[in-house]
Amino acid sequence: MKKPELVPIGLGIAVASFLTWHAYYSNSHHTPQISEIVYLVLFPGSIGFMAADNASPFEQIFIVLLLVSVNGALYWVAWLLLRNLFDWAERP
Repeated sequence: MKKPELVPIGLGIAVASFLTWHAYYSNSHHTPQISEIVYLVLFPGSIGFMAADNASPFEQIFIVLLLVSVNGALYWVAWLLLRNLFDWAERP
């Protein structure tokens, strides 16, 4: 895997991590929240956080790490689809 292909993975992980942090922070500090549509568009796996409602702290950490990683993989797949659709492949 080439370095440019790692960019969408890092971006997906960064977006998911920020949205996860913001959700937990805004819930605990009662600050304004980001619209739910933003979560569903930028972090579709966030719907899986409902599975963590009654989980132990260890299970919650595992679920968050899993969903953040899946978001990185989704961004990578989306990047591959867009690259192939618009013929953005590198030329030798």
